[in-house]
Amino acid sequence: MKLIYLGNVLLLIAATLCTPLHAGTPAASAAVSPLDPIAFLTKHEWDAKLPDSPDGKKMRIHAQFTWSQNRQAIRISNQFVVDGKERPYIDGLYAWDPQQHVIVFWYVDAGGSLTKGTVKVEGGKLVHEFEEIAPDGKSSAYVAKVTPDGEQAWGNEIFVRRGTELTSMVKVRYEVAESPY
Repeated sequence: MKLIYLGNVLLLIAATLCTPLHAGTPAASAAVSPLDPIAFLTKHEWDAKLPDSPDGKKMRIHAQFTWSQNRQAIRISNQFVVDGKERPYIDGLYAWDPQQHVIVFWYVDAGGSLTKGTVKVEGGKLVHEFEEIAPDGKSSAYVAKVTPDGEQAWGNEIFVRRGTELTSMVKVRYEVAESPY
């Protein structure tokens, strides 16, 4: 009998030690993630209308951001949609870098270019500083300023960086996607 009792006590102690002290508390369910500044991206699928192509085709970007299963990263998967037909654009990942204390991201585009950078919150904008490395090894520097606009939209302005100078390259507005592409 003492052996069964001892076994139950050891099981209870093991369960207690394996459960964080704050588990099940309201604060634990509302824990702050270092990815919270970009978490709004995961709430919807997004579309950004682009200018029509020179031959009159309707163009847009369809953007999807989804949490990884362990909620430690956000996956990026974007497509170009031209006259209703999708073409791969980029696939990648946002994550927290605990050494740099910053959100980092990487993605590859359909042509094989690798883009990597960081995200910081500045004045209500998510400032993405990044480098795009083409398949031939040449690189270019960019800055993107993502500006949330309520729950239904966000803007993305991309600048080319040359030294300390920033030159606006493109500005698009993403809105909640109405229907699948």
